[in-house]
Amino acid sequence: MSSSDRRSGTTGRPTRRGALAALGAVALLPVETATKDGLKSNVDLSAITVSAATTRVGQEVRNNLLFAFSGGKATPPPRYVLNIDVANSEERLGFAKDETAPAYQVSVQVKYELRTIADDRLLGRSVSTGLATYNRSNQNFANVRARIDAENRAAESVADEIRLRIALAIAKDMPPAQLGTVKGPNLPAGGTPSIISNSM
Repeated sequence: MSSSDRRSGTTGRPTRRGALAALGAVALLPVETATKDGLKSNVDLSAITVSAATTRVGQEVRNNLLFAFSGGKATPPPRYVLNIDVANSEERLGFAKDETAPAYQVSVQVKYELRTIADDRLLGRSVSTGLATYNRSNQNFANVRARIDAENRAAESVADEIRLRIALAIAKDMPPAQLGTVKGPNLPAGGTPSIISNSM
């Protein structure tokens, strides 16, 4: 993986490495399952709507989230709303003797909260950050294009991080009866699954 594809979570960091939603279970059910087409969520996220964005980068994050939640398919009436506040910045990475292609890092930070639409319950609130780097040249158009590409990679990275956290939040809020119907490893009769992430 190149340095341009790095990602980072921030506050509270219940990320892939340590995200366990203990539901007093006797069996384990992964939030995500690896398939030949990539990771597939075992929690239905298609009923999530995302608040409007006000910037290009914010819209990129929003588009990535909506596609991650629904896979581009038709969605049911929304039951949850994900409010997002997106900020992006750029900084130069160090100083080198060769100034012909200095490296820059873009950061896309998303503050978000997930609420139920029916009763406005708060299911989760956190901050995630996506990072990506690019090199500048002496061509202005190329620099603009490179920065946009880096912002898009960072937006995709942070959206993927948020998708996992949202899946965990919704899984913890689901009744045990619903959890038992989610596809996953075989469960013992009457067993209540715990929710884990196996997507490291």
